[in-house]
Amino acid sequence: MRAKISVKKLTSRLLKFDYQYPMAAMLFRKLKEVDFRLASELHSSQDFKFYTFSWLQGDIHPHHSGLEFDAAHFILSSPDPVFVKSFSEGLLAVPEFRLGAIKFIVTGIEIFPEQQFNKKAHFRTISPIYLKTLREGEGGPVVYDLYPNEGKFYENLHNNLVGRFKAFYGNAPISDHFDVTRRGKFLPKRVRIKGDFRRCSLFDFVVEASQELLKFGYEAGFGEKTAMGFGCVELMDG
Repeated sequence: MRAKISVKKLTSRLLKFDYQYPMAAMLFRKLKEVDFRLASELHSSQDFKFYTFSWLQGDIHPHHSGLEFDAAHFILSSPDPVFVKSFSEGLLAVPEFRLGAIKFIVTGIEIFPEQQFNKKAHFRTISPIYLKTLREGEGGPVVYDLYPNEGKFYENLHNNLVGRFKAFYGNAPISDHFDVTRRGKFLPKRVRIKGDFRRCSLFDFVVEASQELLKFGYEAGFGEKTAMGFGCVELMDG
């Protein structure tokens, strides 16, 4: 299930670029206000998280010190409708929220109809995909963030998606065939999460896979740390 959350900025100041983690924290607080049990289970779970959200979309103008806009929207997505409904209820119950020093109000929530898939889909990231691996360094294994110009990126993209699918549904997909073709160049990004920077990427890609894997990736997000706002995609024509 996916929802479009429309918001209006109530403060004239620019929104800082690193708003992704504050938005993740805000959404968790909204969930906690509506469904404390679900929020507690989510917080205590060391397993995968099965939702994602996009960056703010709309008529947004970047400046050297932040983002200027009046109104915007973001996408909230999960294969579990309980997540989307609970988040939405939390936002509607108390529509005002803050991202840093900037105050917002929710002006509307639109629930999208369920998306149907064939065995091939063209996706565009609306928040960057994050994947990492371990590589040997001078003092032992070190975490290395991956970009889409590396083969390991696509191997991990596949393994992560299948692993999360198994964890969510309790069984493997009917087929784990997964072939990815990147369309055009990728845009590298550095996103700060809790003081650490994550190297991640925005790009278009075409996936050939089973209908259930495509649908799961579309709803749950692609890559790691989706609950921190990574890996949200939109479906493109062609």
